Amino acid sequence: MRPWITILRPLNLLQATLAVVLTTAFLGELEQTNILILLILSVITINAGGNIINDIYDLEIDRINRPDRPLPSGAMSVKQARIYLIFLFAAGSLFSWSISLQAFIIAGLISIPTLIAYSACFKRQPLIGNLTVSFMLGLAFIYVGSAFGNIPATLVMAALAFGFTLIREIVKDLEDMEGDARDNARTLPLVWGESKTLVLVLWLILSFVVLDMLPYFFGVYNHVYLWIVILGINLPLLFFAFVLWKQPDKKNYSRAQLFLKLDIFVGLAALYFGQTF
Repeated sequence: MRPWITILRPLNLLQATLAVVLTTAFLGELEQTNILILLILSVITINAGGNIINDIYDLEIDRINRPDRPLPSGAMSVKQARIYLIFLFAAGSLFSWSISLQAFIIAGLISIPTLIAYSACFKRQPLIGNLTVSFMLGLAFIYVGSAFGNIPATLVMAALAFGFTLIREIVKDLEDMEGDARDNARTLPLVWGESKTLVLVLWLILSFVVLDMLPYFFGVYNHVYLWIVILGINLPLLFFAFVLWKQPDKKNYSRAQLFLKLDIFVGLAALYFGQTF
């Protein structure tokens, strides 16, 4: 039973669930429990299916980078994984259809095909794969907004999530260079080189720590947002930028991308507590 759970990447699904709940709270719609439950179920099943299809296409890379995963370890066959992901995608589409037509369009007609195209084509292409993942995370916030008929309120969240994720995805490519090279992937570090890609990451970080403060200066969020962003996001980001500049190695790439993966919840807290009521 364990491989059937592990391949779903439960921590990622927990993070997705928390993001849905926090976004719903941000919109002031927590009392709409039926819609919230359907949102959580659809996000979990579609993300889980995306994780499985990603593992299928990454099988040879994972034999090097992550040999303990269910597919490279032999704990689950590719055929079993394919049946599993079809079931999950179908369930996710059904859950989104139960919310609204608009939600179904975003989840079933945009998200699922994009997840498949990402794993099959985009992931191994320089930058476009990174942009696709970032787009998908931003779209998740818009999806929650669509369920409650309030997409405009989630646009700033989506934009910040897009930028934050883009940095993380490129750092992750730096971390995975060895396995990607053996699988003939054309990720940004393998096409541009490690040094140029690192320079891009540093410039993206510097840009982000300026841009993420703009919602405060434009009056979208209050001073609580500003302080959470400065202390919880920008200063740690600048610290990791310094570490990567001084010692760019796999260990530090791994630490940086894990921080970026978890720190998005600090960003959600900034958005929630920084609302101007």
